[in-house]
Amino acid sequence: MPSIIYGGVAYQQCRHAIYCKKCKETVESKSIHDMKWCSCQSVGVDGGIEDGNRILGSPQDMETRCMYYYQPANKAKKIWLIQDVIENNFADLRNTLK
Repeated sequence: MPSIIYGGVAYQQCRHAIYCKKCKETVESKSIHDMKWCSCQSVGVDGGIEDGNRILGSPQDMETRCMYYYQPANKAKKIWLIQDVIENNFADLRNTLK
């Protein structure tokens, strides 16, 4: 499962989605073989939350809607990474996903 490191903590991806600025549509890939394009075919996502998932299209045409969380071993509650942190610190998710 892909993750990103923020503040020394590895946050696990639980949603793989993007928003198309052109057609104002959010598309989400839910499994490894689930390729989705927006209505105008400008941006797409593939691979669900599996390693090797991908985001397709021009970066200026999209905003990420991916979601990440951290769950401490001894806690039942998840700690979510807020959208602003993802957008401001991981602008090019293709280079930060592991």
